[in-house]
Amino acid sequence: MNGSAAPASAHATVERSLLPAERRQRVFEMVLARHTVAVTELAELFDVSPMTIRRDLQTLEEQGLVEAVHGGARSSLQSPFELSFAQRELVDAEAKRAIGRLAASLVADGESVALDASTTTVQVARNLVGRRKVTVVTNGIKAAAELGYRPGIDVIVTGGQLHQTASLVGPFARATLEQLRVDWLFFSVTGVTDELALTGPSEFDAEIKAAMIGIARRIVLVADSGKFGRDSYVRVAPLSAVHDVVSDDRLSSDWAERITASGPRLHGART
Repeated sequence: MNGSAAPASAHATVERSLLPAERRQRVFEMVLARHTVAVTELAELFDVSPMTIRRDLQTLEEQGLVEAVHGGARSSLQSPFELSFAQRELVDAEAKRAIGRLAASLVADGESVALDASTTTVQVARNLVGRRKVTVVTNGIKAAAELGYRPGIDVIVTGGQLHQTASLVGPFARATLEQLRVDWLFFSVTGVTDELALTGPSEFDAEIKAAMIGIARRIVLVADSGKFGRDSYVRVAPLSAVHDVVSDDRLSSDWAERITASGPRLHGART
């Protein structure tokens, strides 16, 4: 009995130490793995009150990730790209929401905006609601869905081949973008390398980001602090191609200095 008690206690200690956003991510991962979870079980596992778990599930339901059922929740996601996007959206979710609010505040009524298909720009899209006479161009399925039929916002979707990242890519999407001109581009990347290169997950993704950079008067990178110092598969552009960087307040002073020294104006979102 003593031999089995120690691992359980250690596990509970780990779960108690989680921040709210981290706990919600663990909860969501359990929903994905098991499809249905119970409030009482989660409360015991994370050593929090049932009310805390209900609030977590309510937050996840508001994000479209779970569906509330009696005594618990179940997954509301069906397709593979929905699962992939939802999992990415939960990583550093609090930082992404803060970045989205600050980035959207740069846009004035009557301006045009391009958004890529990243999870961070979905947060920008959500915070554009309420603007007047704003035109949004996007290759992101989720961003388009957030803004579709919103009063005061016209949405142009690029068309193209549907990628597993819930994005539209390929020659058709690129050709659409090349016919346009926008005031603002908000985009994100997988990483910013130590050599100050912006990197993405695929050639398809990099091609569309490059096309968007080419049509924007003001180019804004929206990236949480965890993406700085990371590398990925494909180079998108140098950091010096960007006018503004919106990140969160956990960004190190070293990276803050490197960003401003390379040219972009840095905006820090409070989390």
